[in-house]
Amino acid sequence: MKLDVYAFGSALVDVQLSVSDKVLEEIGAVKGNMALTERSQQEAVLRRLMGADLSCLDSLAGRANMAAGGSAANTVFGVAQLGGSAGLCGKVAGDAFGDFYIKNMRQSGVVFTGRKVAGMTGTCIILISDDAQRTMLTCLGVSSEIDYDDIDEAQLKNSRYLYLEGYLFDSALATQTMLHAIATAKKYGVKIAFTASDAFCISRHKDIFLKLLPQIDLLFCNAQEACALSDTGTNDEALKALAAMGPAVALTDGGSGSLLCFNGETLPVKPCTVSPVDTTGAGDSYAAGLLYGLTSGRSLAASGAIASLFSSRVVAQLGPRFAGDIRSEIAALEKQ
Repeated sequence: MKLDVYAFGSALVDVQLSVSDKVLEEIGAVKGNMALTERSQQEAVLRRLMGADLSCLDSLAGRANMAAGGSAANTVFGVAQLGGSAGLCGKVAGDAFGDFYIKNMRQSGVVFTGRKVAGMTGTCIILISDDAQRTMLTCLGVSSEIDYDDIDEAQLKNSRYLYLEGYLFDSALATQTMLHAIATAKKYGVKIAFTASDAFCISRHKDIFLKLLPQIDLLFCNAQEACALSDTGTNDEALKALAAMGPAVALTDGGSGSLLCFNGETLPVKPCTVSPVDTTGAGDSYAAGLLYGLTSGRSLAASGAIASLFSSRVVAQLGPRFAGDIRSEIAALEKQ
């Protein structure tokens, strides 16, 4: 099967709740940050917020928005939602969360083998504050233990893009697996896209990210990440520095829109103005829109417009996945 995008990502069950700043302070979470937690910490936070019986997922689903998530998973979900074909390489455990993840991902139209192992499926508690900022508490579980046996090599070889998320570089095993996958992709002419994930991730893995850039075809990053990765102070400086290292660059900057730099030429992309409700998944949906546009044969400008529209629709609702009919909206956009 030919795929538009085959992604490596942390397979995490998202548990999303709206909270006040006071609650963030009480549980010791740094607003706007993504922090890694241990299983005991994660369970304690869930019980503090929800008082739920964690052995019964129905008790969680009734109080929170739950989905098969992870950054790369959100992106391939978006590609499938837009009408493209996508697969995910991820790992889950043989537990209730793992069963939920496999079912939810397959229902979304994403190709997912769902290989289950002993241990605990990863979870991500996403706390949305009144100003639409997201604070994430992530317990990776087995999601970071991706090895080469988890890869569907036929899917990798027959994809247009291999998509990698920076968060996975927190795992030494996943890092080696992704480096192997990059070599395989290069051998079969598969383009490589990479998202820097967040500025804290860059601070942990900047050296390896910089070494990877000459092998990357398309880099996704926001303004903060771009400046952190390039040691610059402005979007224009960051874009120029990163593009000089090899990849095409898609740099997003919230309400200011985005910048695309392909083959040395920069294209500004106008934002779609909305009232933000939840920024979770904004970058993931932007990546989905751009990759879908490029793999469906659209121009760079048209692809950027789809990415901008899709991300704006996600930001204007609760949750990282758009609940509306995005294909109809794109069709209307392209008739203008």
